[in-house]
Amino acid sequence: MTHFVQDVKDIWRLAFPYFRRKTPGEIHLWLVGPVRMPENWIGIGLLACVVGLEVGASYMSKLINNWQEGFGDSIQQKDWHGFLWSLAVFCMIAVPFVLVAAFNNYLNQVLQIRWRKAMTDDFVGRWLSPAQHFRMRLVAGPADNPDQRISDDIHQFVGNTMVLGIGFFGNFLRLAIFLQVLWAMSTAFPMTSFGLSFNIPGYLVWLAVLYAGAGTAITYVIGRRLVSLKYNQERFEANFRFGMARIRENSEQIALLGGETAERAALGERYDSILANVYGVVRLQLNLTFFSQFFGLFSNIFPFLLLGPAFFFGTATYGVLMKAVGTFGRVQDGLTWFADSFQLLANYRAIVQRLVSFEEVMARSDAAAAALPNIATRRASGEAFAAEGVVVSLPDRTPLSSVPAFSLRAGDRVLLSGRSGAGKTTILRAFSGVWPYGEGRIEVPEGTRTLVLPQRSYLPQGTLRQAISYPRTLEAYPDAAVREALTAVGLGQLGDELDTADNWPQRLSGGEQQRVGVARAILSKPDWLFLDEATSALDEAGETALYGTLIERLPDAGIVSITHRPTLDALHNRRIEMTKGPSGLFQAGEALPQAAE
Repeated sequence: MTHFVQDVKDIWRLAFPYFRRKTPGEIHLWLVGPVRMPENWIGIGLLACVVGLEVGASYMSKLINNWQEGFGDSIQQKDWHGFLWSLAVFCMIAVPFVLVAAFNNYLNQVLQIRWRKAMTDDFVGRWLSPAQHFRMRLVAGPADNPDQRISDDIHQFVGNTMVLGIGFFGNFLRLAIFLQVLWAMSTAFPMTSFGLSFNIPGYLVWLAVLYAGAGTAITYVIGRRLVSLKYNQERFEANFRFGMARIRENSEQIALLGGETAERAALGERYDSILANVYGVVRLQLNLTFFSQFFGLFSNIFPFLLLGPAFFFGTATYGVLMKAVGTFGRVQDGLTWFADSFQLLANYRAIVQRLVSFEEVMARSDAAAAALPNIATRRASGEAFAAEGVVVSLPDRTPLSSVPAFSLRAGDRVLLSGRSGAGKTTILRAFSGVWPYGEGRIEVPEGTRTLVLPQRSYLPQGTLRQAISYPRTLEAYPDAAVREALTAVGLGQLGDELDTADNWPQRLSGGEQQRVGVARAILSKPDWLFLDEATSALDEAGETALYGTLIERLPDAGIVSITHRPTLDALHNRRIEMTKGPSGLFQAGEALPQAAE
């Protein structure tokens, strides 16, 4: 029971936000045209229409069931006119029934589309909130493969919520309708045994409940492990796809290292996990199929076994028998809804668990970032980028390095040096605001902009112009400025391919990708520029020339560089050295820049 209550809370937690979403929306109404209103009103309106049509469909099911009595009697009595009249009545019921079913399905799909879009926007927005996706990698949790959770799991959650939710509502409604009918019909079919008749009130209802309850209980016992198996299946499949995507992204390095055998072995291990889990699912589904097929086939004749004697002994007409069998069948279908939907429910529960765990990891990431002590970054009225009493820690709060006092003014070019593992990259992350773990204060002058160029320059999918303009839009920079920036960094030959969509991370070498990053800095003109070995893929002459271009184009920018080449020392006017103190903590201290040899 505890698990059931928690599952309901989790479903409500995922589903409810859409129906209180106040963002503006627009829907096209028949004979009215486009109408603007808050999105939650649209969602509630569509849901109300779907529920209303489901009520109509349930009522028509009762009409069709009642129709069977007259139709069956006309056949038994060979009443031709009654037979034709029954067919005419059927058409009068069937036409609106088809219309209701069609519009119900259409509005259901429209609601799913809008709901999925809103839910996807919400998850993507939270995942891509400033540095959230980065911090989540540092927080222990089961949020693997966020792409699958946002793309596939949200899609399936919305679809299954509608299928199961509306299905349960419609099933409950029809069950309430036909239980009353079956209870009333129990008097027309007295229970007989050894020539004696017993009139037990509503005994057909009690038999239907016992039969369906036994079937549901057995189904649950057989298939209860299906939830965990479905959960693991999605995870194993996603890990296998991720492994292949990594091979595609790093195919050159793998080929140069001759790593195909190792990659094949790694993929084989991941696929073995898939197969082992699949075999578990197949074996469990085999047992479920044995029972469900038997239960389903026997369910077709079970009503006749109960009600047939009344017809053969002349206490009920053929029409009454058909109506009673139909009523019993609908009650039985309603009571066995959980058993019939068990596999879908198991898959649905696994989806809910994956989405909830993804939300929980995002929440833990936010909580870790908000926990004290943390590095406080704020806008200030001064003219210098300043850090005071900053201690950078690992996510588990283990201190790594400290910057007691640091000030960066316009035009300063600071070289941050120290041995590997001293925390230089983490300090730049803290300066840029994406690393909150630690303590101290960082002040960024009001109205100034910061840019970080990492060692591996990120190139998004699309055209070269998009890659250079990133993270701004295509229209952010004039065409002439983009071409000039390319020429300045030594990529002028690509000027005619600015609007060519290509796999640029694969087409450009590591050094060329770093040149694109520098071109991005030249275009965006940041006030504070942090370079984390951003030119390390170039030879010394090319690196020195590119740094010279950067300084020439951004003379007023405050620059902090991490580099291991002494040839760049002369291009910096300050040096910060990371040295290890007695406590094992690396500490930043001002030193004289070393001249190039």
